[in-house]
Amino acid sequence: MSKLVCNKCVLDSDIPGIEINEENGLCHFCETYVPLSSQEKEQYLNRIEELFKECSGRGNYDVIFALSGGKDSSYTLYKLKKDYPFLRVLAVQFDNGFISDYAVVNAKKMCEIAGCDYFKLTMEEEILHELFRKAAESCDAFPNFAKYRASDICNICIGVIKQKLMEEAIVQKAPFIVFAFTGGQSPNPIIKLSANFIQWSRNLFEKQLQKIGVEDRDEQFLVKNEVIKNIGEVAPSILHPLCLWDYSEDKVLETVSNLGWKAPALNDSNSTNCTLNSFACYNHLEKYGFHPYAFDIAGLVRSGEMSREEGLYKLSQEPSQSLIEDVAEKLEIKLNCSINSQK
Repeated sequence: MSKLVCNKCVLDSDIPGIEINEENGLCHFCETYVPLSSQEKEQYLNRIEELFKECSGRGNYDVIFALSGGKDSSYTLYKLKKDYPFLRVLAVQFDNGFISDYAVVNAKKMCEIAGCDYFKLTMEEEILHELFRKAAESCDAFPNFAKYRASDICNICIGVIKQKLMEEAIVQKAPFIVFAFTGGQSPNPIIKLSANFIQWSRNLFEKQLQKIGVEDRDEQFLVKNEVIKNIGEVAPSILHPLCLWDYSEDKVLETVSNLGWKAPALNDSNSTNCTLNSFACYNHLEKYGFHPYAFDIAGLVRSGEMSREEGLYKLSQEPSQSLIEDVAEKLEIKLNCSINSQK
């Protein structure tokens, strides 16, 4: 049977587990999708404001913010501080060894504009290269729901970020961790954590690291067990305010550009901060046969945050060969001949 593409989003029948209803032309996700209403979003925003007012001032910081230096995180940091200027924010940028110079400049500029502290989380380059090499060489290390939402390399990188931000929040006694996830990426705006959940999350990620052949005995990538033991009475909560705000990529780009944010010349339609992304997409396509951004983009289209045409266009773009080759050389991974023959 020829490939069918959902009439509403961008998912197609060639992706494992995706079936398109031939009668209405919709995938299962679109058939069952119920968006948050304007009233529900307003209720969530009111609850977040209440939480900010109730819990601010208890620790060294109120918010540990995941700042990549890309457009979405830069916009979210700016609007967060604009809407809630009383928040004391520590913005953490994880230097995975492949963030662009522009991303660092943009991150520092946005922190200066927002009036918050900046911290760059760094690790030894050799250790990170081995981590991403093993992720690239692994297969089926993550369950389908994770594999469908991101490449193995991105899942590992995001896992490290989440672990270390939880650790930082506990150490700083910050009641909130904020990520710049859109409605298509995270439909749950408020996630209350507990010591048991953080321990479970740590153990799960440790098993995933072991599955790709990484033993993190020094807890470089994991929340340190000793930190979890000292969590205190209240664990931090994770917030996703961007999924509650009106979102369009054009609006976000216009806002941050007017503030002085500069788009890097990465030639990557899906990342404005990471030079590893094109290789991660290539690696995922080689292993699994579908684009790692398909589900995220489908979520954006489904929620009305991106047009279907734009979503299909993003998925049709070939990853940058120059970025792929540069990363492959650094990770000491041999590319297949199909890439090399396209030079």
